[in-house]
Amino acid sequence: MRAVEWRGRMLVTRLVMLGAVLGGGGIAACDRRPAIVGITYWDPAPSVIDVVREEVGRWPGGAPAEIRQPSSYLETHAEREVDGAAQLTRLPGVVAVVGHQDSRSTLLAAPVYHEAHVPLVVPTATSRAIGVASPWIFPLAPNDSQEGVFIAEFATRRLGAKAIALLYDNDEYGRGLRDGVQAALAAAGTALSAEAPIGAICEPGGGSDASLALVTPRGHPPDLLVIASRPHDAGCIVRQARRRIPALRVIAGDAVEINDSLLAAAGAGSGSTYVVAFWYSGLIDERSAAFTSAYRRIVGGAPKPGAAMHYDALMLVMQAVRDAGPSPKAIQVYLTQLGKARPAYQGVTGPITFGPERHRPLYMLHVSNGAASAVPVP
Repeated sequence: MRAVEWRGRMLVTRLVMLGAVLGGGGIAACDRRPAIVGITYWDPAPSVIDVVREEVGRWPGGAPAEIRQPSSYLETHAEREVDGAAQLTRLPGVVAVVGHQDSRSTLLAAPVYHEAHVPLVVPTATSRAIGVASPWIFPLAPNDSQEGVFIAEFATRRLGAKAIALLYDNDEYGRGLRDGVQAALAAAGTALSAEAPIGAICEPGGGSDASLALVTPRGHPPDLLVIASRPHDAGCIVRQARRRIPALRVIAGDAVEINDSLLAAAGAGSGSTYVVAFWYSGLIDERSAAFTSAYRRIVGGAPKPGAAMHYDALMLVMQAVRDAGPSPKAIQVYLTQLGKARPAYQGVTGPITFGPERHRPLYMLHVSNGAASAVPVP
């Protein structure tokens, strides 16, 4: 009996000593706390996040990081973006964040990432101000200057437009794209015939807003209208503008994605509407085809350009964690080196690098017989 008691006491003593070592951090090398990649937006599952999780789950050793979202979202726009960024940058083990949804959101939250020294990869925001906001901010999309040149060249060289008007959201996205288009046209010796911020054109019960009449005067009508707006306004503007000028053609900026609701809102005008895109599901290269197939299987339906950009942003960060290690600074250096000390990252949406000299693909989509396809660009 005494022998059994002695052995029991020795076992308890060893367990207490082991607990003291673990609690005191004496074996820090065994700390298996996972790396965290934050994501600022919430999409109902299944989403592109599930496509990424399945892909990295097949890597040797499994996923190099977990994907987390903010635990709560505030109601007002500015507070929501800043609070979400603060939540994510305070997470133990966070190494990078992917977001925000647009240019204004990104610029509001940028100081949080700069102060926390946490890299932010921005999938779809286009304001050129993002690229110089902080060495910790990495925009993936072409900026509004590059998109402006793309739109201007297509409008003048492909469509032969002579009188070009522009309606824009009066925010960082809309004003940035307006300036990009205006500068590109001026460089080619052409001026906008008219431009105005979008007012209450599409408000319920509205339609009397003067901005539409200002840019589409019947006496001297434009032959092309450029729209730098969000999706919920674009279809309505197309429909109302073509009521005024039936032959009017329209180019919508990248924030508009072609879907059934847009086509229904645009009505007959959808056949004369072109939409700028960062990518589209009709591409048949190996990476695009594999992503489209996985997205259809997991999420259902064809992926939109924004989904491909978010996929690339998340996969890029996962690759950075895998190659450089779970350190915010190491990932910042990794991203900065792409296309320089490191090869460009080969994404679904094309090669990815960062810096003022970077150029990303752009496509001009047109709807015919209910299907979107790319139009050759000069």
